Amino acid sequence: MRSNKNTTLRRLLFVGQFPPPIHGVSVLNNYLLQSKIIRAEFTIDFIDLKFGRTIKELEKFSIKKLIIAVRYIFVIIYKTCMVRYSIVYFTLTPTGFGFYRDALYVLIMKFFSSKIVLHLHGKGIQNNIDNIIKRKLYRHVLKDTSIICLSERLIFDLDNVYFGKPFIVPNGIEIQKDAGLKKTALIQGIPRILFVSNFIKNKGVLVLLDALTILKDRGYDFEARFVGAPSNITIEMLENEIEERGMKGHVTVVGPLYSELKFKEFKNADIFVFPTYNDAFGLVNLEAMQYGLPVISTFEGSIPDVVINEVTGYLVEKEDISMLAEKIEILIKDEALRLEMGSKGYERCRGHFALENFEANMERTFKMILSNKAI
Repeated sequence: MRSNKNTTLRRLLFVGQFPPPIHGVSVLNNYLLQSKIIRAEFTIDFIDLKFGRTIKELEKFSIKKLIIAVRYIFVIIYKTCMVRYSIVYFTLTPTGFGFYRDALYVLIMKFFSSKIVLHLHGKGIQNNIDNIIKRKLYRHVLKDTSIICLSERLIFDLDNVYFGKPFIVPNGIEIQKDAGLKKTALIQGIPRILFVSNFIKNKGVLVLLDALTILKDRGYDFEARFVGAPSNITIEMLENEIEERGMKGHVTVVGPLYSELKFKEFKNADIFVFPTYNDAFGLVNLEAMQYGLPVISTFEGSIPDVVINEVTGYLVEKEDISMLAEKIEILIKDEALRLEMGSKGYERCRGHFALENFEANMERTFKMILSNKAI
């Protein structure tokens, strides 16, 4: 737990997960923590909720994690008792065991602090309020807080549990120095297809593998690279699935890559495919767009706000293997279309989703919350 030194500024406490491990929420939390725009307006403290150092550890329940979760109760009490914060900002887990843990944290924060800001990077509340007890719990936790959603498309998830008007702040990414428009990345005339995500089943990695198998059976030549850290699908499991489908010469499991090595994969690719069927935003699509890649993703969460269907790429129905194969086939055959869509995606990424936009929107939202202004 650290803070910057300017005591004349209003105080802001960040409570959430920071890298490692690397995932969308931890990356965005770190962007905010390091933001010069926000640090110019606030003295910042933070509590890093560290429940595991790998994605696999985060997903598994253990007594050790329960003990850690209890310890953070006392850390939160201590921090909010010792300092009067203008804002306590928390990235709330909206469902599962994580919600019940986070609900307790929020209730403690509300007891000691007046301005609680909850940032929802996930979704699924509507699927989790199947009885009156759960519904009342959500209402109690969310009452008298300010909520940030990623998109207008996700506001429905708060129906019947939150009666204020949420703020809308789309995510953003840090544009890399070597990002830019793609001329061509074809290797010996063979298109390179890229998937980047932790190897979680609902990110669509096996759906993509099935679609690629269809294309291989149709006689298409391509090289697909799967980049990501093992989770509920291990690297060995994924390699076995590839071998069973006879895709060993077409699909390579690269494993986890970070920073420059990961960005090099984007730079060397021709088509990016992310057929997730459980996502609120899909930050990785922006990472691909900054390198001028056409993106094929799904009508999921706020992804249609990022990837414009038939303009910067294609959107397909979730778990629709045939439709996914059809869209990949179109881009394999048409290099000019790949470059055109990639160019439009690059411009959209830089114009709407650069990190500076995200930070400025967050800073503006914090100021509006402090001044009690509506959107």
